[in-house]
Amino acid sequence: MASISNQTLTLTDMVENGVNMVIVEIKYDVNFKLHEYFLQTLGFQFQETIQILGVDVGNVVDKILLDKFMPVQDITVPPGGGTVSRKRTGKVTRAFLQEDSAPGDADEIRCSIQILPVAAREFTPVVSIAG
Repeated sequence: MASISNQTLTLTDMVENGVNMVIVEIKYDVNFKLHEYFLQTLGFQFQETIQILGVDVGNVVDKILLDKFMPVQDITVPPGGGTVSRKRTGKVTRAFLQEDSAPGDADEIRCSIQILPVAAREFTPVVSIAG
């Protein structure tokens, strides 16, 4: 399966229209194998999913703060496999990242990056509903 390396996370505070915001930037490399390229030629797609997690010392499981922070994207496997460098940037309100309730307590954040193979994807017919 694909592997992920060189991942970095940068959080930058800003104010937009009087609201405290955070710019979230995630960079990483995804390394595909030759067989994943062949799977792609057979119709498989590889999709990137990113979650923002709150980390607290003593908790075994990180709290999911934002499940699908950025839209899921397909990643094209290069011919023969190889490395694809990724950079995703988005904004979120600072309140969404508030995972520690005590005043002045810093919020520890990290992101989960998943590359998931999708074997089949189809759509239903469009149905109209009176509006």
